Amino acid sequence: MKSVAVLLALLPATPMAQKLTEIETHTHGVGRVAISFESNEFTGILAVPGADIVGFEHAAENKEERTEVAAAMSDLSKPLELFEVSPDAECETATANVGLVGDAFGQVDDQTGNRTEVHTEFQADYMMRCQEIQLVTSIRFTYFDVFSGAQKLEVNLISAAGERSYTVYRDAPVLTLGD
Repeated sequence: MKSVAVLLALLPATPMAQKLTEIETHTHGVGRVAISFESNEFTGILAVPGADIVGFEHAAENKEERTEVAAAMSDLSKPLELFEVSPDAECETATANVGLVGDAFGQVDDQTGNRTEVHTEFQADYMMRCQEIQLVTSIRFTYFDVFSGAQKLEVNLISAAGERSYTVYRDAPVLTLGD
């Protein structure tokens, strides 16, 4: 558990966290994911309000909440269990980096000494490598099955065909690529 706490303390300084710290609007129930396809791999950058993942956005205050955060980080570290693609594509996770950004550690306003109103977000960046990437023709967002507070994902997809935006909902969790 100590290693998780150390990891959480260090992650906000990573480039992944810096890229996602200032995302547009923080709306409970709504996450954002950017997916990019290139060669035989695809990457994803996910940013989701803490309330969607664990049901709260404050620093974990007790053992139960710390356990919930650790379990969520473990779940978020398995992208191909959250974003299913055809098994025929033979994809595997090359990297998965998960962290918390925001009020998770009780940020303090330097001028007043009071806590600031920053919302905690789980953020992750992933890289998956596929033997047959052309067989990745859809993504089923089982993410909604794992995280009951998640209602929709705003998806920005970048591929050789260009950049497109989609919204995927809990009740319609499949994104067909190329549509």
